[in-house]
Amino acid sequence: MSSRVSGDLERDEAEEEEEEEESMNPTEVKMSQIVMPCHSNHRQELSVGHLLKWIDSTACLSAERHAGSPCVTASMDDIHFEHTISVGQVVNIKARVNRAFNTSMEVGIQVSCEDLFSDRHWRVCHAYATFVTQRRNTGQKVILKPIVPHTQREQVEYSVAAERRRVRMVHDDIIKDLLSHGSIQQADNSAVGDAVAAERTKVESVELVLPPHANHQVIYLCICLFISGS
Repeated sequence: MSSRVSGDLERDEAEEEEEEEESMNPTEVKMSQIVMPCHSNHRQELSVGHLLKWIDSTACLSAERHAGSPCVTASMDDIHFEHTISVGQVVNIKARVNRAFNTSMEVGIQVSCEDLFSDRHWRVCHAYATFVTQRRNTGQKVILKPIVPHTQREQVEYSVAAERRRVRMVHDDIIKDLLSHGSIQQADNSAVGDAVAAERTKVESVELVLPPHANHQVIYLCICLFISGS
């Protein structure tokens, strides 16, 4: 990573810290975790699965802090990872509620990394997740209180959150429409000689979720994971 990128990140973080001093977001949750060998893959880099788990846990706490009741993850937007994270480095995750709608809310998550011995910091990814509240024991829905943005950054995220929500809904409708009308793109048969059958890329895993795998709401299930290359 170039020093220019590192400098830009430090300036961005400094500006954010100044805004935080003026107005602390009550929904903000921060988490720091050093990467241990048990968190890494065969290349001694942080497993994406562990990172997603930490992201989800931090974002869920932010959502529950605002809702005042248990929340579950409804969806997460595409995440583009800019850098890998190695064993011994520290992952910093910051989550805050951007906007609350009726019974759902958007949580913005920022992930950065630091090397304690070289004092280097860099951005890893920026993610958006949608959380919904669970019904009360009486079956009544939990209606969320609106978010009041204070800083300029919060106002921007608040405004764009509504557009992102609209895009998610439109995207779901487009996919459903394509599948229902059979608009499936056919493979190019001209390259059959060099092609690899999709069946050869298939990986299937079945794992029972045990207590160490459960979240703070102690939810247990049996997961069947099917992955196939396209």
